[in-house]
Amino acid sequence: MTLTPDATAEDVLDGIDLSPGCAVKDSFDLSRAGFEVLFEATWITRTVQMPLEPGWSRVDDEFEDPFVEVWSDGVSGVTANRDGDFAGLSNLYTRGDVDDAWRGATSAVAASFPGLPITGYESGEDLDAALRNGYTALGPLRVWLK
Repeated sequence: MTLTPDATAEDVLDGIDLSPGCAVKDSFDLSRAGFEVLFEATWITRTVQMPLEPGWSRVDDEFEDPFVEVWSDGVSGVTANRDGDFAGLSNLYTRGDVDDAWRGATSAVAASFPGLPITGYESGEDLDAALRNGYTALGPLRVWLK
């Protein structure tokens, strides 16, 4: 993944092992280098301070990483992680209402890392739900696999 706006595809490929199974998370066109698109999504973000939704609690898990927390309300769940000055929202799932899940998951991530902007990536109906629940689309994400 690149963090420099002026990086080129060549810059990315020069620094990685290009053997089969290699994956690159970026928006470059890497098809000429033998990569295929694994999936496409949209980066999202939201800055929020909100109380924890009723019923959501931390799940006892085997992580001993202070930068990762797993949350659930028994119907939905999410993983919160911290990377520098951002809180990540990932692995959101639900057996219930998707909008309730997004509100609860957002409140859980905000409780994990108060004051940090929340980021993640989504596509399709999950992206639509995130946008309905206060997230902003930042731009495209493409994951390539060799």
